[in-house]
Amino acid sequence: MKTRRTIVLTALMALVVGACGTAASPSPSAPASAAPTASAAASASASAEASASASAAATVLPVDPKEAVIQGVEQGATIEFWTFYLSPTFDQYIKDTIARFEATYPGVKVTWHDHQGTFKDDLNNSFAAGNAPDVINLSVSEGWVSEYAGKGLLLGLDPLVPQPVKDIYFPNLWTQQLIDGANYQFPWYQGLNVELLNKAIFEKAGVDPATFPKTIDGLPALCKTFLDKAAAQCAIRLTTSDLLAQMVYEGNVKVFGPDGKTFAFNSPEGVAWLQMYVDMNTAGTLDPTVLFGDDRIGLNAFSAGAAPFYATGPNLARQVKDTNATLYGNLGMVPTPLGKSGVAGKGLMSISVKKDTKFPNASIALAQFFTNPRSMVEFAQKVAIYPSSPSAYDDPFFSTPATAIEDSARGLAKETVATYQDIVPTVPNKADVNDIVRKAIESALFNKVAPQAALDQAVADANKLNK
Repeated sequence: MKTRRTIVLTALMALVVGACGTAASPSPSAPASAAPTASAAASASASAEASASASAAATVLPVDPKEAVIQGVEQGATIEFWTFYLSPTFDQYIKDTIARFEATYPGVKVTWHDHQGTFKDDLNNSFAAGNAPDVINLSVSEGWVSEYAGKGLLLGLDPLVPQPVKDIYFPNLWTQQLIDGANYQFPWYQGLNVELLNKAIFEKAGVDPATFPKTIDGLPALCKTFLDKAAAQCAIRLTTSDLLAQMVYEGNVKVFGPDGKTFAFNSPEGVAWLQMYVDMNTAGTLDPTVLFGDDRIGLNAFSAGAAPFYATGPNLARQVKDTNATLYGNLGMVPTPLGKSGVAGKGLMSISVKKDTKFPNASIALAQFFTNPRSMVEFAQKVAIYPSSPSAYDDPFFSTPATAIEDSARGLAKETVATYQDIVPTVPNKADVNDIVRKAIESALFNKVAPQAALDQAVADANKLNK
């Protein structure tokens, strides 16, 4: 399912799915995914979501001394801050937040630049030239934090950040993508996948939407009911770009054996995960065009009113509102089912500090300021993103029951984001390995190869790449 694809929700790498992705979660890919590639689509989708938001904050937040939680900030510090795909849609928000930061930490000046399609090339070149920015917006879903920290380019935060400040964030988000047990990022905005429900099909099948499964092991029986009583197939899509991540989040499958190098996803857990999909496909409860198809196929099937539910970003509810009034009137929204890992997906975006910054305290202060609850709630009022701190969800913006279905995700987000972790190990030759896994899964789904045999062959072939 889309949610179990490492969480970058379909194309909101920069912001929200359906808006910009992951964590079923994965991909949570939410899961939500296999982390998608950054592209202008993310910015465009974020812009559309921001334009659609009727609740964007209209006033600039006043300075609050309580936001000054980092001590020893260097007087006269001038720091450079790079973001990813946030301009021009969020120029005013970024500028206003920087102005509030500079007023909160007098004497510090910030220079901001937004980079988009060439972000990584620009960053790599700046590190090579010795003039990298002090504070950097990095993608957790794409593995950029561990990549740059692993090269010794980022500042370790654990000894420099007071424990009360660390405690502001969800613990699993603070400790994601550790390098040798050390953290190098402040968790920033998160994406979310949800299940959109077609309540008309639920009613036809005699299913109460309130009983939608909390875990994926409840999906086979539910989809059988929809087929038998409503002649409707479930639109569930595998994350073909990162199948191992989906196996980890949904099936609690271990990618490697005890040595951490030898592939071992042909375990009983891996076989059970694949067998679930094979059985559903054999029973005819899944739409085969969606199962291994492009995400747009699943979105179209649901938007047309043909599918009982679909895992996607909350923003699809707005699309349905504009394109299918009948479906919108029957729309429901619930959390995506958790896999056996108990984790909905990985985090989306973070802010890091370069290791050799001349102003470490000022740089840490800026990274923390943008990711603190106050700044995050204001950002969430402009676009459908979700904070990385529990206390942010106490704000009325999140705690007040939604009146429109498209805003319902606000009330679902805290419980989901609290589970986010990056639990997928780094896979060498990832694209080649994924191609091997994809072919094995296709052989089990469509060519009647036994799941154990299919995964045994995939493991054997993947391990050859390690030699």
